[in-house]
Amino acid sequence: MSHAVPASAHSASSEPTAEPPEAYGRSVLVLSVTSILLAVILLTCAAVIEFDPLWRSIAVGGGLVMLSTGLTVFMSALMYRVAPAATAPALALLYLLKVVVMGWYLIFVGAPEWLQTRGFAITVAAGLVVSWLGLAPVAMRASTVLASDYAAAVRAKQEQEAAEQKAAADQGENSSPTTLDNRATEPTEGEDHGQA
Repeated sequence: MSHAVPASAHSASSEPTAEPPEAYGRSVLVLSVTSILLAVILLTCAAVIEFDPLWRSIAVGGGLVMLSTGLTVFMSALMYRVAPAATAPALALLYLLKVVVMGWYLIFVGAPEWLQTRGFAITVAAGLVVSWLGLAPVAMRASTVLASDYAAAVRAKQEQEAAEQKAAADQGENSSPTTLDNRATEPTEGEDHGQA
């Protein structure tokens, strides 16, 4: 048995509809989730497996940068799809959460004894530069799409205002008082107004 699929009003129209370009495509979501998973693997390996302290420090530095960047990109892409106006507050909240968690860890747990600060710092700095360079094309694409969306919204608003002004002007020309409207306040011939 085949079930008939109800035709929607959208599919009934004869105009082809083009998908609007996405600022953050599916590949960005996949890349961010992959980055988060890889960061968790690196951090887990550095914490559990005992190997050279320099390589452990590099794994922790790279893992933290990948985790932070992956979470930021994931939050940006997800919030842009769900509620674009809430993207900036969500990113601010995520930043605050990352600072609080890292601060709590450093104050109450402390850095591991095997951590080599020079290797860790160089890895974090290099990881940040690589992530910024890697995400620059994504940010440029998102900015271009958002700017074109904004320009289209401004044009639509201007066209709507012009149409409203034209309609108001046309209505103003058509609504001039008629002679019947003027005579309604004047006395007619057969009426006696001044007699009591």
